[in-house]
This record gives sequence, C-alpha cells and structure tokens, in this order.
Amino acid sequence: MQKFIAELSSVIGKAEFDRSWQSEASARAELKVDFAFDGRRVSATIHSESDSPWDSQSFRRAFSRVLRRINASCNVRWI
Repeated sequence: MQKFIAELSSVIGKAEFDRSWQSEASARAELKVDFAFDGRRVSATIHSESDSPWDSQSFRRAFSRVLRRINASCNVRWI
C-alpha cells in the first residue's frame, strides 16, 4: 500500500475528479486507488495487486493531469 497527500490551491469536487481519474486509471488497471477529499486536501491510497508499487513521480504526474483537465489553474503541493 502507498499513501500520498496533496494540498490543492482550489477545491475540486470528488465526483468530477473520480470521472476524470477513470481515464488515467485505465492504464494501471492492476492498481486500485482510493481518494479521500477534505476541503483542499486530498489523500490517495494505492492498493497494489502486484509486487511493484506505482512510481511516486509517475503517480504525481497522473494526478496532476487529472487536476489540469478539471481546473487548469489548480496547483498541487505534496505533503
């Protein structure tokens, strides 16, 4: 299991994020990611069915692409 926490510059709706995430997640079908939203803070927990974790830089890029599709001006600070 891996855990990432991001603080966003603006609030993003969970339903909108989940819809956008589905197109990113299809490339990594072996990984299940749960997102928890608390205001501008988003926690991501990755559950892997394989022995290889999702490279943290790759996950952060994928997460950022999803945010940019929803709100191009939203910035991310990783905690």
